[in-house]
Amino acid sequence: MKWELLIHFRVYGLPRPGGSKSAFYNKKLGRAMIVDACKTVKTWRQDVKAAALRVKPGGLFDGCLRFDCTFILPRPKSHFRTGKNAHLLRDAAPPCPNTKPDLLKLGRSTEDVLTGIMWVDDARIVHEILSKSFAVGGETIGADILIWKLVPEDNQ
Repeated sequence: MKWELLIHFRVYGLPRPGGSKSAFYNKKLGRAMIVDACKTVKTWRQDVKAAALRVKPGGLFDGCLRFDCTFILPRPKSHFRTGKNAHLLRDAAPPCPNTKPDLLKLGRSTEDVLTGIMWVDDARIVHEILSKSFAVGGETIGADILIWKLVPEDNQ
């Protein structure tokens, strides 16, 4: 398969997971209400939307798409030493974020926002590469996004 890069952009903000829902019964309305379990996902979705609209192409991408996204997360303070060595990592600090938020849920919250802005539907994604890493050396948290289109290869 041969991929052609369509767009590459960066989202600044704290990546938040999406997809999990909570339900409750609202007595005043007399019906069940379904809400996102992550209360801060709305802010992340606004950050993604704003970044995408700044670089939005003329039309929507269609066809077989590939979505590459690296989420850059802040390191917890507990990963650092204290006192005069507060700028150094503890020996036991993991090299990459292997705890929550869940990588697939980060991807889901980001993909959903891009529907109608970058692509016709996220069902067009046939290949996906997701990763998460810690911000290094003053790097800004957020996400690095690349969208590719499958290009037919010549069969000669």
